[in-house]
Amino acid sequence: MSRSPESKPNENPKLRRAIDEGVEITGGAAGGALGVISGDPALAGVLGAAGVAAGNALRQVGNEIADRVLGPRERKRLGAVVSVIAKDIHARALRGETVRNDRFFSESPNTRSDAEEVAESVLLKCQREPEEKKIQYMGHFFANVAFDPHVSADMAHLLAKHAEQMTYRQFCLLKVAKFENYRAGLREEDYRGQGNFSVELQEILYECLDLYGRGFVNFGGGVAFGPTDIKPRAMQAQGLGFHLATLLNVEFIPESDLAATLRRLK
Repeated sequence: MSRSPESKPNENPKLRRAIDEGVEITGGAAGGALGVISGDPALAGVLGAAGVAAGNALRQVGNEIADRVLGPRERKRLGAVVSVIAKDIHARALRGETVRNDRFFSESPNTRSDAEEVAESVLLKCQREPEEKKIQYMGHFFANVAFDPHVSADMAHLLAKHAEQMTYRQFCLLKVAKFENYRAGLREEDYRGQGNFSVELQEILYECLDLYGRGFVNFGGGVAFGPTDIKPRAMQAQGLGFHLATLLNVEFIPESDLAATLRRLK
């Protein structure tokens, strides 16, 4: 297939199309993302060698997935997450930050780099993700891993799997658990002895219990055997839950997406 006049030598038209269409999900323009993906030499000085390696890993995995048979929505999801990752890398490089310089981006003769494997994990999860609000935060996740040498590839795979299994509302609950100001007006006591529960409240309590079961949150030290043991105001992110919330950039979740959940937990 011939390239369009605007295409750069390293650009795959299928991935470029996916990125252009992914704007429908994430909003905004592709911006600096295309330069990172195409390996634009003009960006090499800004990104540095490791930053270029990050862009190369993302491009290589993105091209491979884009070349597969994808449905229209899958293509948009792929383009959306690639765009978020590339824009994050570009923005952080412009701020003078540098990506990790350990062996995360290093390839060997018989194996791919850790970066490519983690990128493929994240991109495939987003390609199949029906809750499209999660995609932006999954993109932030990989970009943050690319800058943090303390997150091993094994830990990145583990956390990505947890994020895949969680709902968007659980992303919202992680934000509530991480930032105390969102819990100020929530219910202090548990729900033991309460006779009636709305369906909506039951759903939220079970999602809180799931986060507790993963070890991502605690409720002030007490043991939660079931949903009635949840104490909303005492919920705090802990351990890997706090770490995952940070890597997902849950602080960017709009407060409008929290409103209904917070109202039911009062």
